[in-house]
Amino acid sequence: MTEQSEWATDFVFSSGGPLAAWYPRWLRHGIETLSCKDVLRYLGKQVPKNGYGSCSGEAKIDLRTRPDGTRLKFWYNTNALKFYDKEGVALRLETTINDPSGFRVYRRKEGAPRDAPKSWPQMRKGVADLPRRAEVSAAANNRLAESLASVTQTTTLGKLLEPLGHAAVKQGRRLARPLNPLCGADGKLLRALAQGDSLVQGLRNRDLRRALFGECADAPERRRQAGKVTRLLALLRAQGVWVKVPKTHRYPLSASGRRVCTALLAAEATSVNRLTEAA
Repeated sequence: MTEQSEWATDFVFSSGGPLAAWYPRWLRHGIETLSCKDVLRYLGKQVPKNGYGSCSGEAKIDLRTRPDGTRLKFWYNTNALKFYDKEGVALRLETTINDPSGFRVYRRKEGAPRDAPKSWPQMRKGVADLPRRAEVSAAANNRLAESLASVTQTTTLGKLLEPLGHAAVKQGRRLARPLNPLCGADGKLLRALAQGDSLVQGLRNRDLRRALFGECADAPERRRQAGKVTRLLALLRAQGVWVKVPKTHRYPLSASGRRVCTALLAAEATSVNRLTEAA
């Protein structure tokens, strides 16, 4: 039985100077920009735009300073995700799972024959599910790391968004028009993606259609909206913001797309005074 598991990811710096310079900014990003919904998504939960869906437990963010340093911890029930500076030269991200029942594992039902079909039941505390537990924990660390990576770009938002302002060209052939991520329809599109619903499994055409146009009872109008979303997905894919999961209809954000969308949300949620102080 595994009552508790911890999975750590370390980013080791060649010296303590860069870590000391960036660590306060990462703490501020975790406190000022991230929300409880972000905590749920990092831990693999699907959270709708309005409300918390099936998540009924307590989610919280906790900051504590101890003699050996300051750590920021994100809780959902008894499972947690945290980061801290380790011995002044490493940034450690760590996922702790005490209750695995909120996660799923692809396996056969207990006692079923070997030729029985597999499904996605709850994760167990037994050692048989340790590989899946490690996979879930590593994915949570990676989601948080990508969010922290966007902090390095929030004070140079124009530079981060510059590639989107040019047409996508490959081998001398124009693939897609430029994007205007700061305003208009393109800005609305990227902000719909940045809400975070796509971080876990990716969005489908209908998910993005509802986010952009809302619910529609008219079938012909739904088809027109779906066709427009299909064209938008092709545009985003050509610009490198979006990728397609093979053999599925789900489209998760790429690594660069996550950085862009996180930076946009951070800039939108931060006042002019805070941006001036961070500059």
